[in-house]
Amino acid sequence: MSRFFYIARAALNPPTSLCKKLFPAIGERHDRLAPKELSPGDPIQPTVAENSFVQVIMMFKKTFIQDSVLVMELHPCYPIWQQSIFSDPAHLSFISSMLALICKGYAAN
Repeated sequence: MSRFFYIARAALNPPTSLCKKLFPAIGERHDRLAPKELSPGDPIQPTVAENSFVQVIMMFKKTFIQDSVLVMELHPCYPIWQQSIFSDPAHLSFISSMLALICKGYAAN
């Protein structure tokens, strides 16, 4: 049986704590770009391109974690899965929830 990973994965967001562990420097930059933290004297003033780039990476973090669930099943020997984020209890719980959601979607079809 072949598996298709369709948009149902977007129905479940990974825990914020897990997203913060992936590319933490981007999360810190995202927090600094928040309007409430910018000041005219700040030597690093954001540009439209920088804001957009940070937003794309923030979205990528979420999508990467969502997609990792099935990619881990298809390619369990990839070295990336040895990173601590993928053995984090939050990620293991997310895997269970995502697989249940996907199985429920298959059962409905």
